Amino acid sequence: MNKLEKIIENINLKNLDKALNQCNDYEKDSNNNSHLISNFKGVIYFLKKDLNLAEINFLKSHKLNNKFEDPIKNLFLIYLNKKSLNKALEFSKKLYAINNKNDLYIYQLAYINELIGDNISALNFYKKCIELDGENKLKALNNIGSLYLKNNKPKISLEYFIKAFHINSSDKIIVNNLLLNYINLRNKKKSDELFLLAEKIDSEYIEFILNKVEYLIFKEDYVDAIKILINHKDKNKFLIILIALYFKMGTDNEAKLLLNDSRDKLKNDRNFYNYLGIRYLYEGDFENGWKYYEYRGSKLTNNLKNIKEWSGENINKKNIVVFNEQGLGDTIQFSKYLLSLAKISNEVSFLVPESIKNLFNHNLDKIKIETNHTIINKSYDYKIALGSLIKFFYKNKYKINENLISKDQININKWNKKLNTTKPKVGIVWSGSFLGPNEPFRSIPLKSLDKILSLNINFYSLQNEIWERDKAYFEKSNLYKYGKYNLIEIASVIENLDLVISVDTSLLHLSCSLNKETWGIFNIYPDWRWGEFYKINPYSSLKMIKQKKFNQWDDVTNEILKKLQLKFNLS
Repeated sequence: MNKLEKIIENINLKNLDKALNQCNDYEKDSNNNSHLISNFKGVIYFLKKDLNLAEINFLKSHKLNNKFEDPIKNLFLIYLNKKSLNKALEFSKKLYAINNKNDLYIYQLAYINELIGDNISALNFYKKCIELDGENKLKALNNIGSLYLKNNKPKISLEYFIKAFHINSSDKIIVNNLLLNYINLRNKKKSDELFLLAEKIDSEYIEFILNKVEYLIFKEDYVDAIKILINHKDKNKFLIILIALYFKMGTDNEAKLLLNDSRDKLKNDRNFYNYLGIRYLYEGDFENGWKYYEYRGSKLTNNLKNIKEWSGENINKKNIVVFNEQGLGDTIQFSKYLLSLAKISNEVSFLVPESIKNLFNHNLDKIKIETNHTIINKSYDYKIALGSLIKFFYKNKYKINENLISKDQININKWNKKLNTTKPKVGIVWSGSFLGPNEPFRSIPLKSLDKILSLNINFYSLQNEIWERDKAYFEKSNLYKYGKYNLIEIASVIENLDLVISVDTSLLHLSCSLNKETWGIFNIYPDWRWGEFYKINPYSSLKMIKQKKFNQWDDVTNEILKKLQLKFNLS
């Protein structure tokens, strides 16, 4: 056995001091293999938990031979351990440059990109790892699923978790992620199945306990959910769910006390930056709110990745494209901020889905409405997400009709002839998208509106998604079912109605933007947009009707009933 083999043997046997002495003796006797000896010494110091000396020796080894992979791999681990993420990224890239077909190197590059918040790069490298079909495929599938689920895209994440589940159906990480995915999709049958499987595999696994809380909330067993959360509130994940649940249930004192005691702790955990941002915005602390809001999950998008993001610099002679990365309600509500952007730039392009391009005015000065199809081959100096644009102009005041929504008078006249005018005409929206934010708390079971729908009024259902719980009642109701029409047609219908009653959805924003009298129904803890932020630019046509008791709608429906009777002189 030669000297190098003896060093390796003692390292493996954890005879670390002896191995270190052998390395020093070897260095005295020979200048050969210096890069190997430096790497060995780095390993020894790493095992001794002296990361600084380990780093020094790995760096020395890398400098002596920059193609030698071992010290690069070890430096990646050192910097990952020390949470020096940019350094870890640097050495991960070096490994990838040496061998871009090694699925471990690709996986590590994806993982470190995820840690630093570059989700787009992370997804791309995870997908490359999967294509190689190597040992890290399962982890890559899981991590892609986790990224999409964390960023509120449960339909996409489900595809990856199912593929991972088919590879290993007894992996507790995969099973628990799949369970959480089905809970997010509100799939009762599958949630029940995966809950029993996850419990059987490991009922003490901390992620299962966390998912058990989500499962209990899904089942509306809030008492037992809170008991578990309180017992584990020393862990950030449990803490944030407890705070959010307290707010949603209207127990503001407990929620505020717990949040205020925990803000400093949560500020050190980027996983909860988005929640902090939303809470700050709701409270009116806009400086902190906009800062943390930039960590929202919806920014996980490939849109225009090669264009520089605008951060407030002078763009007087520059062209900028604004892309919407959030829901349709945000597209409508926040589009007015492009009017302010147009005043300080050369030209603004607003990138919207093809299906709603004609909802917006195409004749505005310096603003162009674009789609993925029309934007091809066009160049821009800057880009910005619509959700990020708000922070620059949220203090600006806008007039009643100052927005980007278009009115098609020909279409409005067409619908005027179609609608039944023998009774008052009221549009109604009782539930939002099944996967929308703040669900299921913001939506009302349709049967709860029975006494309202019995009034001598023509009610027009404007929503296109009917929840399973509402389908039977919906089919038997006397509602005019207009949800089958696209949003452009719905806008013209709204123009001909006497009133719109809506929970917090895109249709509420559309109705208000059209300056139609709108009664908004809000749960006890609505979205951040209805907090202090809303007071700056309130909708002039909106009357807010807010829930008084968590998960109970009787007060709301009784108030609506009285208001309708009074407005339309009904007995």
